[in-house]
Amino acid sequence: MAEIYKMHGIKKILYEFKLQFVITIIFLLIWLAFYLLNPPAFSNPFTYTSIMGVVPFTIIPAISLTLVIIAGEIDLSFASVMALGPLVMALTWQAFGEPTPLGILLGLLAGLGAGLLNGILITKLGIPSLIATIGTLFLWRGVVLVVTEGFSIPLGEFRNTLIYSIFVGRVFGIPVQFFWAIVLAIIFWIILNRHKFGAYIYYIGDNRTAARMVGINVDRVLITVYAIHGMVAAFAGILDSLEMATFWPALGDIYMLKSIASVVIGGTPVTGGVGTIYGTFLGGMILGFIEMGVLASGVSGFWIRLVHGVVIIIALAAQGIIRKGELAKIRIMRLLTT
Repeated sequence: MAEIYKMHGIKKILYEFKLQFVITIIFLLIWLAFYLLNPPAFSNPFTYTSIMGVVPFTIIPAISLTLVIIAGEIDLSFASVMALGPLVMALTWQAFGEPTPLGILLGLLAGLGAGLLNGILITKLGIPSLIATIGTLFLWRGVVLVVTEGFSIPLGEFRNTLIYSIFVGRVFGIPVQFFWAIVLAIIFWIILNRHKFGAYIYYIGDNRTAARMVGINVDRVLITVYAIHGMVAAFAGILDSLEMATFWPALGDIYMLKSIASVVIGGTPVTGGVGTIYGTFLGGMILGFIEMGVLASGVSGFWIRLVHGVVIIIALAAQGIIRKGELAKIRIMRLLTT
């Protein structure tokens, strides 16, 4: 590995961030392909503002899900938590007759509580995260359906208020929810790369036994990660409900696989210990561009999932090649030093 330390400048940067570089190239190639298929559509600023208005609902829960997966765990319940949070908010607003900030706060606390439950089930009761979060996925969706009896809750009367402007307004034509996605991405990047809590998450995902041996409170970190993810998922659901001006009991279902796909495309393997917020953000953008690009190109919407699958496979193949090359170099260096 001594050759790495001899690198300088751009060459060293490209080596250290080659995975992010590959994901960026994939993103640019997808944009270029759709631009060539329909130049007028992808020269129109409205196309990009439309994408910015939709992708945050995939990207925001994917950002916090990245922490969960880096820690070597999984969460399938966040799709239902995306409905639980805005349900609490909508009921609070109905009770007060106005869009009070208390509704937002209670919605976030509901997501926080759902995340804490996941963390406790997984760490204190030893239930595998896949099984535990499948259970809470049905639990919270059941709560939402029982409370609403399957009916939506209109929020249109609260449009044109300050809260709407803060969360889903427009700034120079750009949807505010996209700025929220960027802010959260920056915050979580700092947590993962500049704070010891982020280092703990990487340690736990890489080697949980070793993490315990060096004094990391694994249970506390995992419970915190799940609590954060629950709150962020509820926030994403609140933004979606405000943008649509309606709370739908099925909210979140369409985002579960897309958010997981964003994390995977972005270079975070389900084995844990590795991952980047930048990759997840770009992964969500890639999925958004595919959906818009397929429709703008005049192709049937049935092709969207097919193209999603192709891009995911290509991204995973590229990541596999890069990681296999790194492992090969490590093995060679070990052989030379023994």
